[in-house]
Amino acid sequence: MHVIFNADDFGLTPGVNLGIAQACQAGVVRSTTLMVGMAAEQHALEIASSLPSLAVGLHLRFTAGSPLTAAADLVGNDGQFLAKERFWQKQSFAEQQVADEVTAQIEHFLATGLSLTHVDSHHHVHMHPKLQPVIEEVVDGYQVPLRASCRYHSQQYMFSQDFYGDRLSLDKLLAIIERYRGRCEVLEIMCHPAYLDQPLIESSGYVLARATELDILTDERLSNILPQWGVVTGDFKRLRRAVATV
Repeated sequence: MHVIFNADDFGLTPGVNLGIAQACQAGVVRSTTLMVGMAAEQHALEIASSLPSLAVGLHLRFTAGSPLTAAADLVGNDGQFLAKERFWQKQSFAEQQVADEVTAQIEHFLATGLSLTHVDSHHHVHMHPKLQPVIEEVVDGYQVPLRASCRYHSQQYMFSQDFYGDRLSLDKLLAIIERYRGRCEVLEIMCHPAYLDQPLIESSGYVLARATELDILTDERLSNILPQWGVVTGDFKRLRRAVATV
């Protein structure tokens, strides 16, 4: 069984970037997703260049920061993307603006020189029923996997977001893996390791738990148990190869 511990929010703040780097160097994280166009993007790119074992995908954002395109339908009066609550209440979107913004973020990512392993999104925005078909069509054009898509059954891919909030402990993380053993070949577990810093406190409602996640993901007991269970930690390259052959 392959388990992908994917660390979201790379590029959000320096503390998040450093936490993800530590979770890779001293823990089980081998995959992360970058938020392009955010203040700590360049810092994240510098870290990525020094960590070849950390594969990087794109963390699409429609609820943080400002768009890379003239997307009037996607922003508030301040020119910033809508807050999470307003975004999820929205029932209609200008589809071409969505497609253009997704394309712009992917192209921005590719311009960094990084190899795009996969795509997911901040606050799961790609799962919004009005956006999902548009985003899937754009991402398909780049032949990379999209988180929680139903298109990769040949690889028996499954996704878990249960390692989060008040559900954080080593035992609970192992229970997640145990629950999926025998049910899939590739399991993605979403995670958010970080060192706390002021920009994170000011920009996110999910703060203290990130430090707890980092402690668990770098726990030597986890690194020792997984091989005993026949679990291989990795990234999305396995699924990317499958998508490229479709």
